[in-house]
Amino acid sequence: MNKVKILHCADLHIGATAAMLGEKGQTRRFETLITFENIIRLAKDNAVNIILIAGDLFCSNSVERSAVNRTVECIGSVPDIKVVFAAGNHDPLNSSSPFFNMRLPENFCILPDTDSFVYFETLGTKVYGRSFFDVYMQGEARFALKPTDDSINILCQHGELKSDLSSNYNSITGEFIDNCGMDYIALGHIHKRSDIMRRGNTFFAYSGCAEGLGFDELGEKGVYIGSIGKGICELEFFRTSVRTHEMVEIDVSDCEDNPSAAEKVISVLKNKYGDLFADNLYKIILTGDIPEGSFFDTNEITSRLSSMLYFVKVKDCTEVLKDLEIIKNENSLKGVFVSRMLKRIAEEPENQTLRMALNLGIKAFSSEVLYNEDQ
Repeated sequence: MNKVKILHCADLHIGATAAMLGEKGQTRRFETLITFENIIRLAKDNAVNIILIAGDLFCSNSVERSAVNRTVECIGSVPDIKVVFAAGNHDPLNSSSPFFNMRLPENFCILPDTDSFVYFETLGTKVYGRSFFDVYMQGEARFALKPTDDSINILCQHGELKSDLSSNYNSITGEFIDNCGMDYIALGHIHKRSDIMRRGNTFFAYSGCAEGLGFDELGEKGVYIGSIGKGICELEFFRTSVRTHEMVEIDVSDCEDNPSAAEKVISVLKNKYGDLFADNLYKIILTGDIPEGSFFDTNEITSRLSSMLYFVKVKDCTEVLKDLEIIKNENSLKGVFVSRMLKRIAEEPENQTLRMALNLGIKAFSSEVLYNEDQ
């Protein structure tokens, strides 16, 4: 066989909680499990030979037993697909592992915590790697096992690309890649998907997390699916996320009050995200220039939006239309504040934090700042 079809995924963090969601955090917690079910379905529909899980399948080793059982059940439901797992720093392979002393499906292979491989003879493929044994693991300069030329060689490993071995999260250096002899390296740990990269004859990539868990993980999340062979890497991205986290800036200069601002937000989201816009999690940044004396209450706007969106938080970054050159010459505390802030901004014109501080300060002099407006 000169090619093998794989599904590369990582960092599902099944069972992870989202405290910021309040009551919805509990239902959101089970959506990571639904994402894994979607992955198994994708693998079956696309006739995948091997599923590679590059670490952090679970959020921790204390994940609920029901979630573990369902995960194993999903894996066993596709007996013709080989599933290889390299444990990560969140679910290390030790005595507290949820898989410890558990009967596992025959198609489920867990890599040990030392350099090793599993050989799938009918596929002509060897999958190499090692699992984390603890929350920290030092990287290695070279993989201990040298692949052979008579098989397709894949490395499945949780770790971060670094220029040296200083990381506590299994450093994988360029030198390591150059000397590993692999055809493809399926990486986990970094939640942002990378492009397919190449050094010499070795292709490698991060699939990213399969379901975003915060506003530092924006946009569609998913897996890589495609064929791997000698000098062959034909991987495509497939979305698996149930929902996405989105951060959207919306100009509300033309809005007169809180209701009209909320309406503007919904209109923009419908146009941008289509029929399923209400299912996402949003961080809305209100921008634009508003007249002096105007004031947007983010609490009210959030309340109006919450009845139409799964989750939303609103931040006011609008700027009040004032003649700052006049204000800075006032013989008042406000004048001194504006004068000094304008001087700082002139020294650091690209510093958006200074501009935000100036705007908040001006609002504060009119008692228009909410206690959480800088969040």
